Amino acid sequence: MKRLCAILSSLALIAALLCPAAAASGSSVLWVQGSGGSGNVQLTLQNLGAQEVNSVQLELTLEGSYPNASFAGDGNGRYSHCKADASGNRTTVTIYIDSVKTLNQSGTAMLGTLTLGSSCTAPSSARLTVLDHGLNASGSTGSVPVQVNSNGSSGGNNNSSSGSSGSSSKYSVRVGSVEHGSITVRPTSAEAGETVTITTRPDSGYRLSELTVTANRRTISLSDKGNGVYSFAMPGSSVEIQGAFAAGASTPVELPFTDVAAGVWYYDAVEYVYEHGLMAGTGASTFSPELFTSRGMIVTILHRMAGSPAAGSSAFLDVSAGQYYADAVAWAAANGVVSGYGDGRFGPNDSITREQMVVILQGFARLQGWDVSNRADLSIYEDAGSISGYAVEAMRWARSEGLINGTSATTLTPTGTTTRAQAAVILRGFCEKWSFGG
Repeated sequence: MKRLCAILSSLALIAALLCPAAAASGSSVLWVQGSGGSGNVQLTLQNLGAQEVNSVQLELTLEGSYPNASFAGDGNGRYSHCKADASGNRTTVTIYIDSVKTLNQSGTAMLGTLTLGSSCTAPSSARLTVLDHGLNASGSTGSVPVQVNSNGSSGGNNNSSSGSSGSSSKYSVRVGSVEHGSITVRPTSAEAGETVTITTRPDSGYRLSELTVTANRRTISLSDKGNGVYSFAMPGSSVEIQGAFAAGASTPVELPFTDVAAGVWYYDAVEYVYEHGLMAGTGASTFSPELFTSRGMIVTILHRMAGSPAAGSSAFLDVSAGQYYADAVAWAAANGVVSGYGDGRFGPNDSITREQMVVILQGFARLQGWDVSNRADLSIYEDAGSISGYAVEAMRWARSEGLINGTSATTLTPTGTTTRAQAAVILRGFCEKWSFGG
């Protein structure tokens, strides 16, 4: 991929990171800092005040073609994804960021690193949508002024090339030696802007205590995918990865949720999905264990677990481009993980039933190449006959693997909706069963 131009200027946002009930147009500022030779620019939001910000969706429209645009989020415990739609001489770059913890630290949110390419021009328009803890759109506000800094350069327009080459160059990814665990990467060489995935696996009784990626003495930001998996955008040079494992279990996470009592049957599961970035709360201090989980949310979680692979658009009539679940649903449909209702709809905002969830999980497991041949006898359950035909084999498989239990000694309640507490338990069992991410 060609090097990123040294200067991005004249950025304009149509929405600020403000709670919709307390919007103050123009109070927030987007800071864009270029780093020329590295091919990256850092995006930071400032002047956010005390508001809590966990999830955002940023859409930038640029004049020019940047089909290989990529984004790497800053900090651990967050998920980020970048989608570039290039049509003619215009590109729409959509960046989605979701964090289990607030992005706002003392009025500043470090978003991450955007990589576009050479000869870039300023975005002609931009739009930012704020999402709440449940990944629901919570509103947007007016434009945000932009401060541009490119290694001391003032911000004027710069549409000239900073140097380009028509050839494709790959750079090496080298991993230092480690003890008491393993660190693997995929791929081991990559072009600038390409996503590199790091998988860490500690030996029994050890935990990951250090992980750094450096290029030319500069630290590269990592995106934590959960379950010991991290990713970063390859710079225009070779990188070195250093890690270490220390004795002892991972430091237990402190749950901020007042509605998840210690000792309750789903406590450990909520702790697991929160710590690994699979599920966030519905508020700063609430998890809402009895609320229902949507179909779009479950598919989005699995998409993250798979490393957020790129996908086109889905054919579902009720999955609009730009929604937080759009890429995940497109990926899942393209790979046979979901098939929708059969009438052109997917129902992303519908509550997911217990049988629907295990069908999707089985599809995901099959996609990973895992053995899904085990089956359990469901005859002990009085309502086994009410399982939908398409879900019978998936329910037998899930029960054989211990992923789902009866709602009583004699009932499975296959068409019952899956609560957030139940989803947390199922996801934890699913990940631990196959040591997913290791």
